Amino acid sequence: MKNLSCSRSIYSELAELRDKNKVLRNSLLSKCPDCGQFRFRDLFSNAASAMVILDKDGEIIFANSAFTTITSYDQEEVIGKLLNELLVSEEDAEGRKYLHSLFCGPAGKANLSLAINDKNDEPHFIDMSVANIAATCDTPENCICIMQDVTTEKEAEHRREELIEELMEVKELQEDNAAQLATLLHELDEKNYALELEIAERKKAEQKLKESEERFKNLSITDQLTGLFNRRHMLDVAEKEIFKSRNTGRPLSIMLMDVDDFKMFNDTYGHAAGDDILEAIGKIIKDNIRGKDKAFRYGGEEFMVILPETNGLEAIKVAENIRIALAAYEYQPKEGSPIHKTISIGVAEFSHDESLEKVIKRADDNMYRCKIKGKNRVYFSCE
Repeated sequence: MKNLSCSRSIYSELAELRDKNKVLRNSLLSKCPDCGQFRFRDLFSNAASAMVILDKDGEIIFANSAFTTITSYDQEEVIGKLLNELLVSEEDAEGRKYLHSLFCGPAGKANLSLAINDKNDEPHFIDMSVANIAATCDTPENCICIMQDVTTEKEAEHRREELIEELMEVKELQEDNAAQLATLLHELDEKNYALELEIAERKKAEQKLKESEERFKNLSITDQLTGLFNRRHMLDVAEKEIFKSRNTGRPLSIMLMDVDDFKMFNDTYGHAAGDDILEAIGKIIKDNIRGKDKAFRYGGEEFMVILPETNGLEAIKVAENIRIALAAYEYQPKEGSPIHKTISIGVAEFSHDESLEKVIKRADDNMYRCKIKGKNRVYFSCE
């Protein structure tokens, strides 16, 4: 019974304390109405939207940090200032007047979109909600403004509208000029066709000119009877190959050939027959050398072959192939039995310390040794 009596006493004391707290709180709020608003002020200050509270004259009595973000005005800087003058420039008197009447109007709500400049004269677009609260016995007349910065959205919308206008203009222009464009395209096609014909004709002319130049060049460096290069071209080719051999260290050989007893053949069968033999020899030489070798008609019945990247022993094999092929060739004169002609070939390998004239002289000396030794042979000396 004693414990039950103590519990009832504690509950009675707690109830009495709650009643006293309620009386004290009501008394405090009646003496200091702002104290009850501290919590709401904190919420306003940290709100994501800009919030401004105005008095009955439209002057700012509170502005949160989001308002500073939009307008660049510090919170302390705007207290006591007219909001309509901060948002609208002095040149727009009508705009200022309209906003002031809105902020100081009768109780009610309004929504509007507004273009403003901040403290640094940077433009912004804002959506604003205005709520006018009538005065009561406990609170004065106030106006609450909530602002949202929609600059990015407005700019995007404005750009979309511009693009739509541009597209419409382009569409109208296309529709208006469709016939003219078709005519221009037709004319362009005709001109392109004419141009293509002209280009084709020019290409043909250029190709013919190129072929003519090539033929002229070949004629200038080719012996017409044998189809081999002539002696003048031999000098150019020989100098280049000697230069290359000196710089690369690769071998280079020269063959000098002379048809055996050619004067006697001409005297016996005539110069036409002699030309037939020379023409046949030119073909035999071309058939028995490599693609990189160059063959020349050196003189009347003399021939030369330049063999790049070829030493003397390798050149002897090529010379033997030519000699054997010519010895096997049969020439049938108009009258009489078939005739076999032979050739003497002198081979010389280029030495890097000698001139072109000297290596040709060595090949010529080796060819002369063939003549002395009985003709129809190949001679090579390392000297």
